[in-house]
Amino acid sequence: TPRHPENTSTNPKPLINYVNYLPVVELAISSLDAIPSRTAGLSDVLAELNGLSDELNALHAKHIYNFAGELWQELVIDRKERAAFYTKPEVAELLAQLGSMRFMELNVNDLASINLMDAACGTGTLIGAGERAIRRLYRERGGVNPSLHRNRMENHIFAMDINSIAGTLTAKRLTDLEVKRTYEKSKIAVTDHESGSLSLLDPESTGVSEILGYRDVIQTADGKGNLGLFHIGIGSEGEGVDWSLMNPPYNRARGGMRQATKGLAALRTKARRQGYAMSNGQAGLASDFGNLSLIRMNGGGVLSHVLPLTSAHAESWQDWRKGVESHFDNIVAIANVGRDEESMSADTGMNEMLVVATRRRSTVGREWEPTSVLCVNLRAVPTTLSEGYALARLIAEIPDGETAGRCDNFNFVRITTPSSGFPWYGVGNANHEFAEVMDSLMRGECYDPIRLVDMRMGLDMTTLQVVCGTGPTHHLIGHLSGRDPRGAFRWTEIEATDGAGSSQRSMWAADSKAQTQIQATPTHEGQAFNIDLAQRMVGARGKWFLSRNLRWTSQALALAHTASENHGGRSWNALQDLPDATGACLALFYNSVFGAIMRQGYAQSTQPGRATIQVRAIGGLPCPDFGARNARAHRARQVAELWFDSLKELELEPFAYCFRDESRHQIDSVVAEMLGLDHRSKDVQAMLARYRLLFASEPNVNGRSKRILSALESFGATG
Repeated sequence: TPRHPENTSTNPKPLINYVNYLPVVELAISSLDAIPSRTAGLSDVLAELNGLSDELNALHAKHIYNFAGELWQELVIDRKERAAFYTKPEVAELLAQLGSMRFMELNVNDLASINLMDAACGTGTLIGAGERAIRRLYRERGGVNPSLHRNRMENHIFAMDINSIAGTLTAKRLTDLEVKRTYEKSKIAVTDHESGSLSLLDPESTGVSEILGYRDVIQTADGKGNLGLFHIGIGSEGEGVDWSLMNPPYNRARGGMRQATKGLAALRTKARRQGYAMSNGQAGLASDFGNLSLIRMNGGGVLSHVLPLTSAHAESWQDWRKGVESHFDNIVAIANVGRDEESMSADTGMNEMLVVATRRRSTVGREWEPTSVLCVNLRAVPTTLSEGYALARLIAEIPDGETAGRCDNFNFVRITTPSSGFPWYGVGNANHEFAEVMDSLMRGECYDPIRLVDMRMGLDMTTLQVVCGTGPTHHLIGHLSGRDPRGAFRWTEIEATDGAGSSQRSMWAADSKAQTQIQATPTHEGQAFNIDLAQRMVGARGKWFLSRNLRWTSQALALAHTASENHGGRSWNALQDLPDATGACLALFYNSVFGAIMRQGYAQSTQPGRATIQVRAIGGLPCPDFGARNARAHRARQVAELWFDSLKELELEPFAYCFRDESRHQIDSVVAEMLGLDHRSKDVQAMLARYRLLFASEPNVNGRSKRILSALESFGATG
């Protein structure tokens, strides 16, 4: 009979006493009921059950209390306000196992003293999974200390939350890992600071108050205003934590939000003054918890966070991405792109991702350099603990030299960021071929997934702000009638007027039915609300307009042209100081499959079928340098001018139908010629057709629209 490693040789006990086999028993009953004859196939069932038993034992998962998180979801009436969504246990197992594997080189003693922190612990699902993972490693290395968990509870596990019920459930979950032990103290806290755990954004803060689990201990102040009983030091000084494992709240500290609404601005300022700049109020509290982890994490420590998928793309998360790229190595970002697009956290209804990275031991004097990010896209969120465990092992085994690939469970692509904080465009793609094509285009190359070759573009890559100016925002341009009186103009839909008209016209709103040609017409006319500001805004008009909130499923235009100068608006942003020849290049490029793929990688996917660019991020949109003063750019402008008048009046279908849209195909061929490709070549035409199918087959493009998927199927696509 197997013996438990903590048994003494004088009084051994069977291993079964230490493992909860109830899941296996339940499976056994259902399996036996499914067999017509209790004799036929019984050996196969027993063999399967034996394997499952071994798996459960290997996971050390005998105390997994799913009811805690599920009950929390039902009882906490303001959980959306608090962003209190618990991590699914299966996802916690994936994230914890993937993070723990970065400690595999440590010896037994170092494993026993890993400082594990969850500063937004909730009911303890994540930190419990992390602690189990550490215990597994410890035992695999031959560790046998029977007081391991008590020592870790008293000295090495740091858990914090602002809610006393959540903190208590975390304490219960962690103590249940060794139910027969007596715990004199712990480092599990319910924080009473006005900013909760984010008080630790202040590098001078030394601890957290309201500790659970202490007996006969009187709290005392530390002389710096911190009424705390445990200390989390600064990581750069080697006195911090070794593993930050958490699912932080995503909400913003504004309006009626109760969590971290007071004193947060001052804390962010203190952190930034000392070089910790990952926080951004528009990104929400999750970026603050990233900053907190950076401040408190030792060199060689591991970051393991659950985050909104927007953190990979949105401009407001740029400082967070810069921080990760500057201070961490071996960055892995994991998203779910499966049919159901389930969240990593229960009941959020949001697209999320997991991030795992290792803190560099020193970043002193280090300048930014291109950073590698391994982007993994799951076919489905794991549904069992063992599946989460196995997925982590598979992801960790991806060879460093492999740039892209797929298996039954996921696809992956390894991108190299072209600039600091640039969107992690490899995250969120369902097809690895599409991810490879996108990665190639971002680097100024055209990858042919049919012939498996790269072709260099004839132009260097740059950004939109190098080619032209952008802005101003719609807040400066004006407001719609009946809204807050901000801006220079009050706008009225042109169709609603009596025909008198106004000299001030605007591309204010998107109209998917009317805006089907590159040559578009204004949607609104305006009356000056603020004369001085209106006079200034007249100089900011243009003839080229970028769509900021593009819906691939219904809209046909990414960039529009107007015959005369007009103002931008809520949906369209005016491009300025743009010569017509260069503008024609940009209009054709962004309305081609080349530009669409680049935009899909750069833009924020706020929902399937949509690619939003925040106002401040418009200038960073990648594009070939059509404005350059060289022969290749001059040739591109000549080609665009030659074809633009005929192409600008073509009727275009919504972008997601590009695979069948003959008008779009004409634009693609002209853009291929502009980029220096032989557009008449059968190989190039086949490559373009493949690009269009890959693009339209992506769930984040087609939005899983039944109409679009049916059209793809009729066209012969299998994506």
